[in-house]
Amino acid sequence: MGRGHGMVVLAGLLAIGMTNALAAETQSPAMQAYDRLSAAREQAEAVRKDGKDTPASRQQAEAILLKALGDTYSPEITSLADGSGALRFRSYNIRDDLFLLYVDEGEKAKALDMMAANVAQAPIPADNIFRSDKAKALLKDESRYKDMLSHMDATGRLWHAKTIAVPYKPQLSEAERIAGLSLFWSEAKYNFAHFNNVPQLDWDQAYLDFLPQVIAASDTRSYYEVLMRFAPLLHDGHTNIDPPKELQDSFYARPPLRTALIGGKVLVTFVGSALLDKQGIHAGDEIASIDGVEVKQYAHEHVEPYESSSTPQDMDVRKYTYSLLGGDKDKPVELGLDDGHGHRRTVTVARSNYPDRHGPPQFEFRMLPGGVAYLAIDHFESEASSKAFEDHLPQIMQAKALILDMRQNGGGSDSYGFKILTHLTDAPIPSAAAYEQSVSAVSRANGGLGLEWVPLDGSGEAYPHETKSIFRGPVALLIGAQTFSAGEDFVMSFDTLKRGILVGQPTGGSTGMPMSFMLPGGGWARICVKWDRYPDGREFVGRGITPTIALAPSVADVRAGKDPVLERARRELVKSLP
Repeated sequence: MGRGHGMVVLAGLLAIGMTNALAAETQSPAMQAYDRLSAAREQAEAVRKDGKDTPASRQQAEAILLKALGDTYSPEITSLADGSGALRFRSYNIRDDLFLLYVDEGEKAKALDMMAANVAQAPIPADNIFRSDKAKALLKDESRYKDMLSHMDATGRLWHAKTIAVPYKPQLSEAERIAGLSLFWSEAKYNFAHFNNVPQLDWDQAYLDFLPQVIAASDTRSYYEVLMRFAPLLHDGHTNIDPPKELQDSFYARPPLRTALIGGKVLVTFVGSALLDKQGIHAGDEIASIDGVEVKQYAHEHVEPYESSSTPQDMDVRKYTYSLLGGDKDKPVELGLDDGHGHRRTVTVARSNYPDRHGPPQFEFRMLPGGVAYLAIDHFESEASSKAFEDHLPQIMQAKALILDMRQNGGGSDSYGFKILTHLTDAPIPSAAAYEQSVSAVSRANGGLGLEWVPLDGSGEAYPHETKSIFRGPVALLIGAQTFSAGEDFVMSFDTLKRGILVGQPTGGSTGMPMSFMLPGGGWARICVKWDRYPDGREFVGRGITPTIALAPSVADVRAGKDPVLERARRELVKSLP
């Protein structure tokens, strides 16, 4: 799912009319119970707010929350919670609310009772409400409070590996270097969701192969050069290792040029600085070599080993678009260029110091011939993405047909994409069937593997909505290898709805929920821990979603400024109009 999802998605969808009659008909009993308890929490919050948070309003809110907490112990909800983590932890959330209320009231014993129940249920690290300034001021001298914080700190040390994840320093000890490799290997071994996509990989052997390399690393930079080659063995776009922020300019600095593999050639597709314009670099120029090395050989040797990717098309994007020109900010890159008209030249380009650096627009709307509305959305990272659709909704509603361009959409949060989908159908919005791996230590102790895939809460459910403004004309979605994560989830839902045609190239083939953690020296790791599929069980992670109409631009198209994918989609839509 991308650049992040899970309960964020669920929360976003629950906000879209989940209390109406249609929701009651289509939601699972567990989610209906979840919503009733959520409504009680919201009611208690409103009572405090509307009553200006007086003692009387807090007493009323307490009664509402205590009733809701009592309901969580009812046989009905206890039974439903066995199969729903979200419902099971609603009691935890209600006790959090009561803890805050009792802190505000100065009720030490009651506050500590709520805290104790939550620590017993889930002893999470203490960077939460229990360490708020108000809570510390009230409870700091209480022995129960100190003991519980100590217990939570111990749990945090165990699961967050803070002793291993030391801050940045130019030289890590051998023990720290080995510990970092071991931490990533272990977390992946027990949590990675897609070993099925790398059946030939012997993960334990890979660990043994890399141990001598991390031991030999002379400094922190060379250590991360090794680690950044270890994660890509898992072939997953949501599983990777990033260097410390202190070193990122030595790995990731790049000039403001967009490049892509098109028709077998690496072309410049966008120039984002007047300084590069002055050097005579233009969209359509072919990059034939980099630092004197043929471009594909350079990408294979200097880029590919460090790139985590889920599919061949995803790897091509990472090799030739995202990372091709990346490197040390203080080292310029030498480009061998060919303009396609017999003019070849070598240009030395800086990787940094571009005051006018800019990229293509994130959102673009225009009306095309035939009454077709066109909207490009290149991410779902913020509310601006769904707002871009809603800002142009009046024009879209008047259009005869609609093209949504997701070819550059690298993801973000599903909630923003799903919000757009509610304007394209009155049907419930389908979500992915999602699973996590569960390993039973007891089963392993008895000689079994103890591994099973467990459906996540709401897995494969379709979520209703009450959106009034629904565009009912024909729709085409433009997709490609850069359609990734939450962008790909959007395509999956659109495709499941059978709402229109998909035009372009297969998507990147990577979504899910990455688990993030720190590494020695200030680096950062992600491991994908969620396996998503179509609601009907079809796979797209490690494969990509195939377009209805497969089409890609040619070298000549790029040099002529043409977009055949867009034009084909427009023609297909116009042809379908009555």
